[in-house]
Amino acid sequence: MISLIAAVAADGSIGNGNQLLWHIGGDLQYFKAVTTGHTVIMGRKTYESIGRPLPGRKNIVVSCSNLEFPSIPKYKKDGTPSNTSIEKAEDLPRLLKSLKRKKEEVFVIGGGSIYRAAFKDADRLYITRIMATPENADTFFPAIDLNEWEVVNSSEIFTDTENNIEYQFIVYRRTDKRPKTK
Repeated sequence: MISLIAAVAADGSIGNGNQLLWHIGGDLQYFKAVTTGHTVIMGRKTYESIGRPLPGRKNIVVSCSNLEFPSIPKYKKDGTPSNTSIEKAEDLPRLLKSLKRKKEEVFVIGGGSIYRAAFKDADRLYITRIMATPENADTFFPAIDLNEWEVVNSSEIFTDTENNIEYQFIVYRRTDKRPKTK
C-alpha cells in the first residue's frame, strides 16, 4: 500500500525554501509514530533538509544524482539489530510499482515533486491539516478531490501553543470513483 504523509496548510502549501512551514511538536510526534517501522520514500532535497536517515525506518531517496550516505551500524549500542537503512532509487514509478505488490505500507514523505509523481499511485493519505495559511510558500500538496478520496479517520482539533496554530490529523482512503482514463 502506498501512503502519502504531509502537513498541509489551508491553501495546500507544504513548504518554502526546502523547509517545512512550521515545526509543530504534535505533528512531528504523529509522523514518527505512523512511519516508524516502515519504508519511507523521499526526494533528494527532502533527504538533504533532514540531513540523515530517519531512524527505525528503511529510507529510500529518489535521485539521479550521485549521493553519499552515512554508514549505518547493523546493531544498536544495546546490541539489538538496527532497523534503519538507506538506499537510492532513480526511477520512482518503477519503485512504486514494485513496492505496491508487497503487502507492507510504504510512506512517501516529500517533497512536492515526489508527492505529485506518487499521488496517482497512492492508496492512502495521512494529512495533518494545518488551519492557517503561510505568507510565503513555494511548494504545494496535490489537491484532494473528495470524489476520489474518503475520510476514514479524523482526530479532534489540536492547538500548537508555540505557534498558536490549530491542526487536525485526517486519514483518507482512495475510493473506486476515479475518472476512467482512455
